[in-house]
Amino acid sequence: MARSPIPIPLGFYQSESLPFSAQRCINWIPVIPQGEALNNRALMMRPGLKQFADTELGACRGAWVFNEVPYFVNGNSLTSISSTGVVTNHGTISGTVRVSMASNKSFLVIAVPGGDAYAFDGTDLTKITDPDFKPSDSVVFKDGFFVFSASDGNSFFHSAINDPFSYNALDFGSAEVSDDRIVSLHINHNELYALGTLTVEVFQNVGGTGFVFQRIPGANITRGSASKYGTVNFDGSFVFMGGGVNEDVAIWRVVGSSQAQKISTDAIDNAIQMFNKEEIESAFSTTYSEKGQLFAIFTLNSNRIPGRTFVYNGTATALAGNHVWFELQSGLTDAPWRCNAIVKACGKILCGDASTGLIGELDKNTFDEYGAPIFQQAATAPFSQNGTAIFAGELEATFEAGVGLTVGQGSNPVIRMDFSDDGGRTWSNEFKRFLGKIGEFGHAAIWRRQGRFPDQRVIRLTKTDPVKGNLIRLAATPQLGSGN
Repeated sequence: MARSPIPIPLGFYQSESLPFSAQRCINWIPVIPQGEALNNRALMMRPGLKQFADTELGACRGAWVFNEVPYFVNGNSLTSISSTGVVTNHGTISGTVRVSMASNKSFLVIAVPGGDAYAFDGTDLTKITDPDFKPSDSVVFKDGFFVFSASDGNSFFHSAINDPFSYNALDFGSAEVSDDRIVSLHINHNELYALGTLTVEVFQNVGGTGFVFQRIPGANITRGSASKYGTVNFDGSFVFMGGGVNEDVAIWRVVGSSQAQKISTDAIDNAIQMFNKEEIESAFSTTYSEKGQLFAIFTLNSNRIPGRTFVYNGTATALAGNHVWFELQSGLTDAPWRCNAIVKACGKILCGDASTGLIGELDKNTFDEYGAPIFQQAATAPFSQNGTAIFAGELEATFEAGVGLTVGQGSNPVIRMDFSDDGGRTWSNEFKRFLGKIGEFGHAAIWRRQGRFPDQRVIRLTKTDPVKGNLIRLAATPQLGSGN
């Protein structure tokens, strides 16, 4: 019997009812070809992490590019990284939480939510001590002004023009459409967005003396932000984590000055709801692009349950016609991705680390994370034949074979397959097949005589060897009704 194609998992869609869908995609990037190809979808290896520098300080709390130089707040220090990986410590930043950063050509400003703020001129790091300055949760730069959201959530205020050290107690504004608390500020298309807990209002610079920002009439969005760190520019607009009145937290993309569209699926929403209010409030987002794919990345941490990192693939979404999500993970069990700040500088994509002072480089030719294995796993959507029993003959997974290493781990890489006939609740033993030694380009991973299943089956593939592992086709030779 001829082999029939099995749809390659197009990301994450794990239903709260697993027999409906137990589909996951971890550390594989779902892609849709933009021309004629072997298949209409594939899973591509995500880049690995190699060390670019070591600050020898604590975890990264934020990153920014200032005058083409990457800066990282690691532990209690502001550091810069040269193009050759040399680390320079510029002074002390108080606190332990993530920071907010903004810059113009002259100053880099760092705000510690609920605490101090600092300005760095390229030489000296100085604490802002003006008596009219208020503790702030976020800072942005617009039209010559550094603009801050006050930590009490009641107002936002700006500096003197091009002077982050000078403030006037009268230069402040507030949200006007709703009385919800201001969570953070954001700049997009040179407009100032004040994100409250339930609404977003848009402001413009009207000039003059005193407070220079005025709300744009009618420019407000009836969804708000749940996290001061969860907003990021993305694909010409911006995305944020939040919701409206009596709505659960979801992920939204702003599509105009008065509208946001939900881009999270119900599966992503259900996963977010596993985290409590405080954990969602500390969730953060970042973005970068790789191999033509545009990613918005959302990480949630917890001490109660495994943290998770969910990634929205904007390119695959546009081509597929439905929202495409997948997961990034560090380690061999459910956990968030260790990259917690990403900047592009020195011709590289650099990452701060969630637990060490390392500065990593995302590299498509590296197939591990600082020497540790990258756990890749993909579970298909359930396939069945309208309840008719099926005997699974052969299953074939087509990878980019023959790209194993010459020696050591990965010289004869392995792909592992298991399956579930109860909707992903329990799984069979793993069945291993080789992906092919280096140069064995025609090698195929085939599993034979997989037995009978009465209703539906989910196939799961797992790879940890440090080699390229691009999955480009799945097929099987089922026989209907066999074994009855």
